[in-house]
Amino acid sequence: MNLRTTKQFATAIGFTFVAMTGVYAQSCPSTGTGAILITSSCDDGVTLSGGNLTIQTSTVSNPGESVIVVNTGTVNTIDNTATGIIDAGDFKVGIENEGTITTLNNTGRISAGVGGVGVASRDTITTLNNAGTISVGDRGVGIYNEGTITTLDNTSLGSISAGNEAVGIANIGTITNLTNAGTISGGNGGVGIQNNGTITNLTNAGAISGGADGAGLANIGGTITTLTNALGGTISAGGGYGGIFNFFGSIDTLNNAGTISGGSGTGINNQLSTITTLNNTGTISVGDYGFGIYNDYTGTITTLNNTGTISAGVGGVGIENSGVITTLNNIGTITAGTGGYGIVNNGTITTLINSQGGSTPLTYSGTLPNNYSIIVNSPSSYGKLEASNTSVSGVMSFGINSASTLSYNTIYSGVFNDISINNIENTFGRITLGSTFTWALAKRLGTEQIDLIVEPSDVVTTDVEQLQAILVAQGYALVPEDSDTEASLISLGGTLQGLFASQSAGLVNGMSYDCTVFGANNICVSAGGRFTNVSSDQFNTTSALIIGAYRYSPQIRFGAYLDQNLSSSTPGGIAQLSNANPMAGLFTVWSQKLDGTGLEAKLALGYVNKGLTLTRPEVGTSEPGSGSTSLSSQGAMAAFKYGMAIGNKTLVSPYAGLRYVKSTMAGYTEAQTAKVAFPLSYDAINNYVTTAIAGLTGQRTLNEKTSVFASAGLEKDLNTNISNLVTSGNGYFNIAMNGNYQNTRATASLGANYFLSPKERLSLVGIYRQEAYQAISSTTVMATYTVGL
Repeated sequence: MNLRTTKQFATAIGFTFVAMTGVYAQSCPSTGTGAILITSSCDDGVTLSGGNLTIQTSTVSNPGESVIVVNTGTVNTIDNTATGIIDAGDFKVGIENEGTITTLNNTGRISAGVGGVGVASRDTITTLNNAGTISVGDRGVGIYNEGTITTLDNTSLGSISAGNEAVGIANIGTITNLTNAGTISGGNGGVGIQNNGTITNLTNAGAISGGADGAGLANIGGTITTLTNALGGTISAGGGYGGIFNFFGSIDTLNNAGTISGGSGTGINNQLSTITTLNNTGTISVGDYGFGIYNDYTGTITTLNNTGTISAGVGGVGIENSGVITTLNNIGTITAGTGGYGIVNNGTITTLINSQGGSTPLTYSGTLPNNYSIIVNSPSSYGKLEASNTSVSGVMSFGINSASTLSYNTIYSGVFNDISINNIENTFGRITLGSTFTWALAKRLGTEQIDLIVEPSDVVTTDVEQLQAILVAQGYALVPEDSDTEASLISLGGTLQGLFASQSAGLVNGMSYDCTVFGANNICVSAGGRFTNVSSDQFNTTSALIIGAYRYSPQIRFGAYLDQNLSSSTPGGIAQLSNANPMAGLFTVWSQKLDGTGLEAKLALGYVNKGLTLTRPEVGTSEPGSGSTSLSSQGAMAAFKYGMAIGNKTLVSPYAGLRYVKSTMAGYTEAQTAKVAFPLSYDAINNYVTTAIAGLTGQRTLNEKTSVFASAGLEKDLNTNISNLVTSGNGYFNIAMNGNYQNTRATASLGANYFLSPKERLSLVGIYRQEAYQAISSTTVMATYTVGL
């Protein structure tokens, strides 16, 4: 469809207007400024500068000119009577107004051919009444206004029609009141009424239509204050842009008591536009795979009140919203055929109020509204919302509308179907509707429906646990199902394994830190960065570190280090690890010889404590419980190695030792929120591990500045105590944390040193470790700059 813009209309019709200028020779019996009466056919047209014109029992044409009747002055009345005919050819105009016409009446016929215009007004018409026929061919316009028309009335006897890709009424000026009780139509690709200007009141009690790929009414960049499709009125299109197409336009109030339809397209199509209030008491309908109301991502509907019917066929959607609907008030019905939905929301619906239920609940897909309010009319008549678990997202606040009538001790079954209790922000409360009622939303065990339960009259409670006790005997569960909570906790446990592994890898690596380049003051300082990746769920940490040592004697040195996390990544939203506190440690080393040969002994201590926020993932009916705790690790290591020179460039050192690590997550309780009615409490987790370590390190000097080194080893846990994830409070669960625990693990490293000077060294090392938890490994890359002072 080629919906014409203002510029296109001006261009198409302007071609005709250029030919209108000049003086027209007249040979009709009566012309001039007085009371002109034409009673016989004339073929020279009529030019007016005042007076009145009545065309009676005659055909007026003007084969040699572009305009049949033209007014350049002030005319009181132009009256084309029932037997009058104004006949314009292709690209010609039947009546053109370049001045002022008080009243233009047509009960006869005004016609134009291809690209022609029936009535064109550049200036002012006070009243235009059509009870006859105005028709144009393809790409033409029945009535075109770029001036001001106070009242345009197409009566029940009136017909305004246009051919393919043509428009019945086109307005780029101002029309105060446009009423239709007859027919206004455009052909294929055409439009019944197109507004690019301003219409204050548009009222239809007749038929406004566009053909296939067309629009019944197109408001393109225009403003309509009040659009009313009255009882019995129809606004329709065969498909394409819709019964009503609002594009870059504004409609303050759209009232429909009749029928708006869009074939297989759209009933009301709102794009890049605003509808302040849409009231439907009639019918808005489309066929298969169509949209009753389509509000695209750039569209806004402030208030949509439906007390009528909005429907779509197979695979269709009653209301498709990708933009913003502030309030959607459904007292009527919104339906779609098989495979479709009443509402599909991919944008924002702030508030949805619904009384539709019974055997035709309101079906819904997409993002849930921010607020959902049910209307309860009686124990058998109340709103129901139904969806597939895979088709809805978001969390909505639930409320009972003040227009409701509640009864004590009543179960309103199936107010939600196939919607998780976790999609509802608040599941219990109180409301005063004359009397005060306590209510709860509860999922009946073994079903996918949620019922609204209003308390027995002798129960007064707002405590959800007390209300639960009342409902448990009736087969309801307000708490999440145990199987869902257990699945959620298993996922949380997997994340905790990754966190313990990540922190343990950092601590163990920290206890291997050393500083061996000393200056005249016997001081060594090393600074650098560390990146650690734990393969489980891709836990990543990036740290800055500083190591310092003092050489007490040629054989003994003491040192300390700080390792500060700069960033940490724990995907999935389950864990948020604080970077506030650094890891810290102490070490001392005794070396038999300065060249690395012989015996060397090292003692090291490490400690790290991180704040931690954990949020359980939602699985089925489980709640997204969240709480804060801390994760701390502390360790000690004693290791010995013996260096053996092979030639003058290679040093090989077997090593062995013991390491002890304790990791603790403090106990905590989840916060109770609108989304979490049953928070869990967690016992502390204490893991103790004593490990024997053994392996071989080697170093090769490549030249006076460069050396490379590597190591390979095994770790064997001698004693382990791994706690389970245990909850209490609103549910007891015991989740094993040591499944497939690896007691024997491999470790390896590879690195290089480069001496910038005898007292300055750059080092790069990569470390691989198998971790204790199932299928978890860690990889660390560390770069340092070391200087002797």
